Amino acid sequence: MYRTNYYSLLIWPVILLLTACVTADKNDSKNVKASKINVQLGIGYYNRGNHELANEKLMKAIRQDPNSSQAYHALAVLQNHFLAKEKAEEYFRKSISLDDQNSEALNNFGVFLCVDERYEEANKIFMQAIANPFYRSPQVAYTSAASCIQNQGTSKQDKDKAKEYLTKALAVSSNYRPALIKMASISFDEKDYNLTSLYLERFHLTGNASARSLWLSIQNEQEMGDKSKVALLAEQLRVNFPGSDEYKQWLALDL
Repeated sequence: MYRTNYYSLLIWPVILLLTACVTADKNDSKNVKASKINVQLGIGYYNRGNHELANEKLMKAIRQDPNSSQAYHALAVLQNHFLAKEKAEEYFRKSISLDDQNSEALNNFGVFLCVDERYEEANKIFMQAIANPFYRSPQVAYTSAASCIQNQGTSKQDKDKAKEYLTKALAVSSNYRPALIKMASISFDEKDYNLTSLYLERFHLTGNASARSLWLSIQNEQEMGDKSKVALLAEQLRVNFPGSDEYKQWLALDL
């Protein structure tokens, strides 16, 4: 039977998207308030693909407030997009040095390090993010850490550690979709097809199906011998993701 590891190595395109959630406090100085506004603008431009204007706003934010961890974090992500790795790392480290509780920056820096195959350092950074009691999204860092471990190796110890982190992610947020699909992938690889079905069902109940989730569902139902479900899922894949690699894999398998 045809198998795939379902992109089990990484959950990120490279670095997670930034969110414009920098708020000004009434006690901030005029320059700090202006800096926070420019960080918000810079992040907005980045997410809309206007990277030149994003860079302009973020550099202005740093001139207005040289101690802005958020501005350096956003610049790090932007430089990583430009593949300026040395500059991106410099900005990540500056962001964290200014605020070692900036867990969003820590998580993205961990991703950066993992992509660079600096696994041990990446894991330490992920754990630092998670250790912050005020981190609003520890499930993100747990899932990033699980992905990084899977990227590092495929031993039973690696798989068990990845599952441990994903279990913790789902304990924090039971409907966190990246963790659900990764647990489904691991369960499928372990030939636990009933458990795979449960994770996929939860994934589909919490949002739209993806090409990845439909293709994994097809493979899982093939293993379970349910041809009618396979046909229905394949039709969904054809209608919703006709140009996807997953649909091409199904066509290759179905010929």
